[in-house]
Amino acid sequence: MTFGYARPPSVRPVHSLRLRLLAFSVLVELVMLTLLVTNSVRLIQTHLSDSTELRLQAQEASYNITLAGQLAERDYAALQSIIEGWGASKSITYMVVTNTAGKVVAAWGRKPDAPLPSADKVLSPELDEYQGAFDIAFLGQRYGEARYGLDTRFLGTARRELLHQSIGIAIAEVVLTVTLLAAIGYWLTRHLTMLTRASLKVAGGDFSFRLKLEGRDEIALLTQAFNAMSSAVESRIQDLDDSQKRFRAIADFTYAWENWFDTDGHLRWVNPAVERVTGYSVAECHKMEGFPLPLVVEDDRPQVSEFLSAAQRGQSGQDMEFRIRNKAGDVLWVAMSWQPIFDGEGAPLGSRSSIRDVTLQKHSSDVAVEAKAELERMLFAASHDLQEPIRYILAYTQRLDREFGTELPERAQSSMTFIREGANQLSLLVKGLVDYTRSNRPMTAFAPVDCRRVVDQAIADCNANSGANPPQFRVGDLPVVQADPVLLFILFENLISNAIKFVRPEVSPQVLITAEAEGEGWRIDIGDNGIGIDPQYLQTIIRPFSRLHSRSTFPGAGLGLASALKVAKIHGGRLWLESEPGKGTTVHVWLPTEARPDGV
Repeated sequence: MTFGYARPPSVRPVHSLRLRLLAFSVLVELVMLTLLVTNSVRLIQTHLSDSTELRLQAQEASYNITLAGQLAERDYAALQSIIEGWGASKSITYMVVTNTAGKVVAAWGRKPDAPLPSADKVLSPELDEYQGAFDIAFLGQRYGEARYGLDTRFLGTARRELLHQSIGIAIAEVVLTVTLLAAIGYWLTRHLTMLTRASLKVAGGDFSFRLKLEGRDEIALLTQAFNAMSSAVESRIQDLDDSQKRFRAIADFTYAWENWFDTDGHLRWVNPAVERVTGYSVAECHKMEGFPLPLVVEDDRPQVSEFLSAAQRGQSGQDMEFRIRNKAGDVLWVAMSWQPIFDGEGAPLGSRSSIRDVTLQKHSSDVAVEAKAELERMLFAASHDLQEPIRYILAYTQRLDREFGTELPERAQSSMTFIREGANQLSLLVKGLVDYTRSNRPMTAFAPVDCRRVVDQAIADCNANSGANPPQFRVGDLPVVQADPVLLFILFENLISNAIKFVRPEVSPQVLITAEAEGEGWRIDIGDNGIGIDPQYLQTIIRPFSRLHSRSTFPGAGLGLASALKVAKIHGGRLWLESEPGKGTTVHVWLPTEARPDGV
């Protein structure tokens, strides 16, 4: 499994993490150094200015003491000699002494008559010369004023030298910082580059690649985590490959046409069996819009669309039949089953459907249904036609018995008895066959039927044939259901006649008929006080021609319960028995309120 990664992608310098970290660090360093140098220069300059001012104050005090005595004695020649001596200092540019009247009495470095500049209040390094002034006084007596000029260029020179030195130091620090950060960045990004290359190898399918552990720092932990991730991915990929192989081995070779649709109803996967069934390849199916509806016969598309919508809503379905048209243009019958699918956490992934070709089964079923219908038609016709010769046999045996009964020999009378019994049994068998075959009437005969009226009619017919031991009936409230009245009469007639027939000797038959709402229909119970049935025979007695007693004891064809069961199934209902030997039997018939024929 490869993904096509050959080499690590290059990173443009503007996007390089290393260069961006370096640039950001240098910028921060420059800002901090600028603030540091500026603050240092300001502090040194303030310190020099304060020191100079203190020195000036000390000098002015010293000058005041020296000049005050000479000026008080008006020894101007001495004054001139003193200020000229002071003028030899490089820092003093001029000095002028005036008396209290403002007259210049001594001057050096300026003409006595030249106007004096205004005195400066603050010593500033921005000026090359400071204009100073102080009063000459002694013991509270003012004798005059001294004006002087002070060379302050040394302050600017000191500031420039300090600035140059600070900038040099800052440059050296920036170079060292850049070098250190570059080394650290290279060390860090070197490991990141190794992780990048290793990740691309894993992405390319080389899950066995591992990084070498170096040290115990965070990079080592990251390397260890990467190796653990690679091992986990390799194991998971192997599991997925094995799972996919198993899935392909099952899905691709499944005989049925399998589909997987996502939650939006779009085809995600279809197995190769679709080509065997439809003639279309897997690729062609993926290109179809609304697959599989384009394959469905147009008349069946609304029904199939509803199936697919139900699957999309998370519902299930089984063996829903419809027609498709294959690539060759032939129409096929298929049966589809579907169900929702979920992931391991229960989130919906969509739905799957399984479609199988049932064309042959459909054809065989249609043939079988047609054959069954034909057989039942023949059986109905034959049983109906047999009734007439049976009536002839019974009529003529009765006539012979009536006309020659006393004259016939004993052996002939015994033979006549056997003929009558056989004819009666044959008549019962033919009637049972007629009832059983009539239970396949068309479903179009369904209509609202009052069960009470049908039961009353069946009771009346059974009373007419009851003989000397008339039964007692108790009938409760019975419902109205959607049914075929003829079939419903056959059901109740057979069940009521059985309740009357299978009675204990010397016991008057008692029949209880009740109804109770149950689910979406009604349960009708026909109970008797007859001989009952052993529980082990409750399932087999319902089969056609099943008997538990001899015909001589209880005449009949063995088709009564079978006919009743068939009628119940045709109406979408069911029939079952509850019985206890010697205590009677209860037949339960459940019929739906609305027409819901299932067929037999």
